[in-house]
Amino acid sequence: MKRTPTSDQASGVYGKQLSFLPKPAFSPKWPSPTTIAGRVLNELLHGEWLDHQDLIDGVSSWRLSAYVKALKYMGWPIESFPKHVPSKHCPSRCISIYALPPAVIAQVQEMRGAA
Repeated sequence: MKRTPTSDQASGVYGKQLSFLPKPAFSPKWPSPTTIAGRVLNELLHGEWLDHQDLIDGVSSWRLSAYVKALKYMGWPIESFPKHVPSKHCPSRCISIYALPPAVIAQVQEMRGAA
């Protein structure tokens, strides 16, 4: 009788799946700079960490996660991190903050010739 593989054996080394295919070139789509998604991307490319309150203050929209999702569909590797922000009505409240990895920002600057 065969034993079932452990989670390490099933998913590869250190929990990541191994791939023998070359990594695709970084070529995300760019939103129009006049859209809210374009403004969000501009802030992220300047190294800003954004939460929904930043969007409310900046453009009077509270749907930051929708714009982040649209940017992810366009190929931008935006990361989200939990942030504990308790309120009077919800002491365990947790929101997401969003950022682009510094390596991606550097790569975009290099692509644009700004590095």
